[in-house]
Amino acid sequence: STFELLKKTVALLSTYGEEMPEEINLQLHDLPEHWDGTKKLFLRVKQHVAPLQAQEVNIIRRKCQ
Repeated sequence: STFELLKKTVALLSTYGEEMPEEINLQLHDLPEHWDGTKKLFLRVKQHVAPLQAQEVNIIRRKCQ
C-alpha cells in the first residue's frame, strides 16, 4: 500500500540519519485505518446516492426528449 511505501521510505531515511518528527510516525501508524474508514464511508454514500443519481438521469433524459 501507499502507507507501507511511506514507512519504508522513512525507515530508509532513518538509516542515513534523517529522523522524522514523532508526529510523522504517529500519522503513518494511524492513517491506514483512517483511510480504510474513508473508503468504507465512500461506498456507503455512493450506495445512498445511486438511486438519486438515477432519478436525475431520468429527469434530464425526459427534458431532452
